[in-house]
Amino acid sequence: MADARVLEYKDTYLASSFDCDDILLVPPSLSFWLTHTQDLDNQSVAAMDFCSKKVIIFSVNDNEDFGRGDDGSHWSLLVYDRSMNAFVHHDSMEGANNLHAVKLYEAVKPFVGRAAVASAKPKSSSSRARNNKKKKEPAANKSKPSAASTAPPAFIESSSTPQQMNGYDCGLYVIAIARIICQWHTSNSKKKAENWFPALQKHVNASVELTLRDEVMKLIEDLRISG
Repeated sequence: MADARVLEYKDTYLASSFDCDDILLVPPSLSFWLTHTQDLDNQSVAAMDFCSKKVIIFSVNDNEDFGRGDDGSHWSLLVYDRSMNAFVHHDSMEGANNLHAVKLYEAVKPFVGRAAVASAKPKSSSSRARNNKKKKEPAANKSKPSAASTAPPAFIESSSTPQQMNGYDCGLYVIAIARIICQWHTSNSKKKAENWFPALQKHVNASVELTLRDEVMKLIEDLRISG
């Protein structure tokens, strides 16, 4: 339902709708480049200024053809949250993009901030034993800030991601989930949850396949006219 051009337009729309310097929406083409570029270094990613962001949202694609970054058949989201010191993968098709999300996570985790620097250093056997424990998805009221931690950021395959009802509306879920995360992060409500999972479960469901369809079609038409 949504190709890379529509998702990039979506990022522009969200960035203008939620004016917050703490959030970085990485364009799908750049996420793809980060995933498939070998030997990334600080100079390569410096312009993205990952270290200054509290939330970084990447688009994940199942395309393996480096020559066609806008190809592929399925999209999902990888979200870095500094307060959790974790990357959370939201996939509306039961983890179909897990391997691609892990590949992107491995590529960018050394560059997201001080908490990830330690991942480039040799670990003691005791450290490896501790880090081999499976990371569970945090409860809504259990997430605690850990930006000052020396532990590398974890990877979490979210079990609370709403699942699409067909094989083609992954783009709608990517848009809906990204919007919920931006709304959560910019909210000033006193009742704000410790993470976006409750809002995701409450507001994103099969209805997005209808409610967002017209909005996405308008984005496509705008792109067609402008392009």
